[in-house]
Amino acid sequence: MPEPQDPLRSLFQEAAESGRDGIVTAPAGEIAARGRRMRRRRVAAVVSVVCLAFGGAATTAALLSRTPAPVGPAGPPPARPSADRQPASVATAPGSASSPSPKSTASTSAPPEATTTPSAPPETTATAPSSDAPRETATEPP
Repeated sequence: MPEPQDPLRSLFQEAAESGRDGIVTAPAGEIAARGRRMRRRRVAAVVSVVCLAFGGAATTAALLSRTPAPVGPAGPPPARPSADRQPASVATAPGSASSPSPKSTASTSAPPEATTTPSAPPETTATAPSSDAPRETATEPP
């Protein structure tokens, strides 16, 4: 059976023939050079990804395997001033601007001598001698 003539098919065939006439094949050297460039790019990409992966793994291993810094022994807590003993900077002298006014009653304010307390000697804590400080040894005279 003969094929019916299709106008669209004949147009496509004419376009294909005109396209074949203008085709110039690339030389084999150019095609090989393109292949080599693509292969080099692919190898460079794979090598860089592998280097980044190993570098990240090594960094993570180094950070996770590090031992924590040693913590020294616990010492006594720092001394806090008690409620009945005020620091010298807070204690007020009689007749100062913060003293009670003459209109206040005696039951609400303490006598001026009760507000000032003698300062207690500073607390001392025993400390170990520093390793870099020179040590003095007590020697008895002969």
